[in-house]
This record gives sequence, structure tokens and C-alpha cells, in this order.
Amino acid sequence: MDQREVRVAWEKFVERGALSANLRSSVAASWQRSKNHQVTVDRARAPLVPEAELYRHRSKHALLRNAARSALESSGTFLSDANSMMILTDPSGLIVDTQGDARVIDAGRAVHLEHGGRWSEADIGTNAIGAAMAESKPVQIRGTEHFCSEIQRWTCAAVPIHDPADGELLGVVDISGPANTFNPQSLALAVSVGHHVESVLAQSIRQDHENLLRHFLSKRSLWASDDCVVLDRRGMIVHATEHALSVVRGHRNFVADGAPTQFLKAIPFDEWPLKVKEILPNASFDLVRNESSNIGAIILLHTRRRVAVVDRSSQTEKLRSTEMPRRAAAPKPAVTGFVAHDPAVQAIVRQVETAAARKMPILIRGETGTGKEQLARHAHAASGRSGAFVPVNCAALPESLVEAELFGYAEGSFTGARRGGAIGLVKEADGGTLFLDEIGDMPVTLQAVLLRLLDDWTVRPIGGARAKVDVFLVSATNATLDKAILEGRFRSDLLYRLNTLEVTLPRLQDRTDFDAIVHHLLGAIDPDCEITSATIANLAVRPWPGNIRELRNMLARFTLAATDGFIDEAAVGAMIGPPPHKTSGSLQDIQRARVLSVHSETAGNISETARRLGISRNTVYRVLEQCPARSG
Repeated sequence: MDQREVRVAWEKFVERGALSANLRSSVAASWQRSKNHQVTVDRARAPLVPEAELYRHRSKHALLRNAARSALESSGTFLSDANSMMILTDPSGLIVDTQGDARVIDAGRAVHLEHGGRWSEADIGTNAIGAAMAESKPVQIRGTEHFCSEIQRWTCAAVPIHDPADGELLGVVDISGPANTFNPQSLALAVSVGHHVESVLAQSIRQDHENLLRHFLSKRSLWASDDCVVLDRRGMIVHATEHALSVVRGHRNFVADGAPTQFLKAIPFDEWPLKVKEILPNASFDLVRNESSNIGAIILLHTRRRVAVVDRSSQTEKLRSTEMPRRAAAPKPAVTGFVAHDPAVQAIVRQVETAAARKMPILIRGETGTGKEQLARHAHAASGRSGAFVPVNCAALPESLVEAELFGYAEGSFTGARRGGAIGLVKEADGGTLFLDEIGDMPVTLQAVLLRLLDDWTVRPIGGARAKVDVFLVSATNATLDKAILEGRFRSDLLYRLNTLEVTLPRLQDRTDFDAIVHHLLGAIDPDCEITSATIANLAVRPWPGNIRELRNMLARFTLAATDGFIDEAAVGAMIGPPPHKTSGSLQDIQRARVLSVHSETAGNISETARRLGISRNTVYRVLEQCPARSG
């Protein structure tokens, strides 16, 4: 049907309730639903929620927004001159993000096709967003096919986005523009973007599951006598011992439509321990975080009488058996320990400890995976402060949520605010340490917010009273801040507030304590697993672009393939292939090779070689004397 025929059909339906047989089935069904919702055709615009309500929705659906960000930005650039805009909504049809032609975005405000506008069929009648939600499939609505007359000036194409794990509706991607810009290809673009977002979400889920299992493996020796259930942040079971799985599946609160623990998905993550305790009073909880957020939890089902102990440094409840666990004879090193056998790293640690004792701001530079957070945690311990260590991933802080995330909000400050409010990350670090990771990736607009905090260390919660805080500040970055300052991406006045002490951690391949790092990491992953010196030497000559983090992940893989708790060179070679060049199997030979390599790179400069390697000049001379055939 052309637009004139649709107009006649619409008037007939409005006046007499009769649906034309020639009308598209999706449009006819949506008109009928709109009428059942008692939407009137003269409704001029969609409802618009207050700013505080919009903040709550954007915060709640941060994962969806992050997954859609790159697709929206690239598509928004494509649509900037196409008289169209791209929209992302949450599962209620509330618009949380827009990109595209600025003129169209501005025109959309007339009907509240903007941030905070609610576009379900119950709110504004037939439209692509609402119809896609109702029918759970891609939908295109053009001009007079809209139910409300004012909205008939628009054309839109929308596709629902579903959770890759369980198919739950997460939101909608929509392309909208004036009715005269109708393009049948808009639906194909929306579908493509929707598929991309679901793919990013699926990858994020896989990464979270990998991190959860790695965390579980690192602590399994402590829970050898306990049954465990590993859950992701949606409450889905990732791994469970056989008995634990039978226990949770046998409890009706853990089962919903055949999906174990789905009831947790509707509960805020920080309320999980309380809810699980109500159902499983003998269980304890280990909440698992990555750099920026909670990613899951491990439920421990204890079979013997236990005594509760609270570890206030990690804010994680743990329970200790009245009898020693089976493998307690080999205690595991602290996961947050920092290895510093290398002379250059030892010098760095001494500086950090001195600055921490005086509460001087510290900036830690270094490539990804070099141990910046572990050094920051060491600084916190060295400071002697009794408060918490609070890590913040600056690159993951959305601009619209930063003040609430950092400074918190008071109870009742907006509709849907959490009971008791939220104290915010800065207040959480009061009396302790605030660790600002990836500080070089913080958006410029947020740097002003941080500078304001550093001026007087006063927090201003949304809807609450100002309060002073006592915070030790440690920052870290893998970015070149001097270059970022020249390019206008980082404020020089902020840098000067952060780097009272500035240190740079060396790459793993430049350190002389590779063997100590291996033994430390292996002790944290599996204390009962052993590795030969020849195998360590094999690993030491590899490049390790991901530094200590990459080495840790690789060692975790080796423990899974270990035979009788033993990692040998043959098993390593089978998993990752031979080393890049032949090694004698001696760590002394490897370290000698490093000295000779740096000596060559510095054109024979003894002092510079010693400085780069963090060793004495006498050590360099001794190595050169052992190789008299070397030229130069």
C-alpha cells in the first residue's frame, strides 16, 4: 500500500475500528495493540523521564551501551549527512543514546525522540521501537503507518537486541528520520548493527567466563574440601561441582524455566550474598571483580561446621573450617603480592614505599600487564592505612555517570535510587587508597571533575551534603602522557597533581627476576604444581608482549595440562611450540644474553647498559670478560 492508501486505512480504523485486509500484518497488529493500550491518536509526543531517572536507566544498562558504543559512533558518522539518526533504547523502550545528523536529532526533540523519551507502544502507539519490542523481530514503520498523527512525520526501522546467553530482550537499535527520507535499506543497517552489538556482548560474556574460571582455579586449593558453584554476573552457572549443582537445582528459587539461578539476574549484584544466605544459610560468597566492575561470584557450600571471618581489606566474606583443609600444608602466596628481585624494580619499590608512607601522590607508568595495579596495592600496604584499596578504571567511566560513580548519591535523590543511596568510589576509599587506572584514557571533560576533587578532597553526592575525605592517591597509565598533553588529550595541570613521584615499571623481558616471577605466579595459581628450571629458561627467552599478565595466563593453562602436578618442557612445547631460538637451559646464559644484547643496542656504553638492566657496571664488565671473542 502507498502512503495515501495507508492514510485511508488509518482513518477507517480510527473511526470504526475496522482493519484493512491490504494493510501490512505487523502494522495492523500494532494499531490494534495501540488501541488496546488506550493510546489516543492526538498524543503529540512520547513521555520524557526526568534527568535523574534517565541517569538510573543509563547506569543500569551500561553493559549494553558499552557494547553498542563503537557501532553507534561509526554508524552515526555515516548518518551524519543522511538526514537520519541512530537510536539505542533499553528494554522498556527508553532512549539512552543517539548518534547521527545533528539537525534530525534536534528535530526529534519536538516529539521527545531524544534521551529520556519512552517509545513503547503503550507510551506513544505504533512506532518501530515499540513494535520491535512487542513482536521481538525487526520492524520498519513509515509515515502514516504510525498510530499517532504527530509521529506520522517520521519514518523508522528498528531491531531488538537479545542477551546471547538466554535470549532476554536487552534493548532496541533504531534508525529514524523525516518521513520523506524513507529508505528500505535502513532496516538492513539496523539489523547489521544489532547483530554486531550481540556479537560484542557474546565476546564480553566469554571473556568474563574465562576470568571467572581463572579466578576459581587460582583459589581452588583453598576450597579443596568444599563444593562450589561459579556464577556469572547474570546469575548463570559457569561451573559447578556435581554435588553443588544438584543442591542449587534442587532448590526452587534457583530454577526458572530450566535456567539455574536466573532469579539472581533481577537482583542488584551487591545484594547477592544476602539473598543466597536466605536460601543456603551454610554457604559463603566470593565476589569476583575485574578492573572496573563485578563479573560474577563463587558460592561455597560447606559440609563441615565453620566459623565466619570477615576480610575487611577485600570486603569479601570468607569462612574458615574448624579443621584444617586437606591441602593447607602448602599455603598460597598473596595474589596481590609484588615480586621485586630485579635491582631496578627494587629501587622503584623503595621509592614507592617512601612516598606511600608520606601519602604523596604516585604515578606508575608501564606497558599493559607489567604489574601496575600490584605495585599500587603494595603502595597501599606500605602506607599503613586501614581503609580500603579502591581501584577505578578511568577509561570505563561514562561521562554522563562519572559524578554519581565517583561521589555517590543520597537516598531518594531520584526515582529508583537504591535504598540508603550510594557512597561513591571516592568515599569508599576514605581512610584508604584510591587507585586511578588507565588515567591517560580519561576523557578531557572528566579530568576537570578530578581536578576539582584534588583541590580540596571534598565529595558532593547527588542530593547529599558535602563531606571531606582522607584519600591516598595512586594513578597508573600505559599511555604517553607528554604526547597526550601536546595533542590536547590530557591536562598538564592534572599531571603535575598526580606525579609527585613518578616511576616506570620495566617490561617482563627486561627484568632479571623472571624465575622468581614464575614461581610466585605458579604458587598463586596452584601451590602443588612444580616446574623445571629448563622449562623456565624456555619461557624466559620468549617475547611476552602481554608481560606478567600474559605469563600468568599461560602458566594457568600449563597447570591444567600438568601430569601429577608437574609442568615439564615437553608439555610446554606441545602447547606453545619451541622457543624462538635455542637456549642452553640455563637462566645464567639467558641473563648473559640479555646483557650482551643491551650492550650492543647501546653501542658499547657500559653505564647505559647497566642503567637499562638495573645492574652494576661491574656485573656488565664481568659478563663481557666471559665472552672475550665479542668485538667492541
